[in-house]
Amino acid sequence: MAQLFSLGGIERMAHKTIIFGGGAAGEFRTWRWPKRDGIYRYMPFRSVNHLRMHERVRESGSARCFYERDGQQIFFSVIGSPKYGHLQLTDFES
Repeated sequence: MAQLFSLGGIERMAHKTIIFGGGAAGEFRTWRWPKRDGIYRYMPFRSVNHLRMHERVRESGSARCFYERDGQQIFFSVIGSPKYGHLQLTDFES
């Protein structure tokens, strides 16, 4: 599970893994946890799950994913990738 750690009052970025289809598809590369509609930086993983996530977006317009924070699953929809290393997200719920 990904967490933010405080080092002398300064937050350090921790891994924020994107889960799709039961496995890791990538991880967010942002200081803050995504929680609102918008475009977020991420590091894609070379995985079947990453490939299938993008296939789902192309085929049906969105892919339902989640990340875990403090033991809670935060769900969201990926609706696009405007450029390499960026995902367009919407429809957040916990």
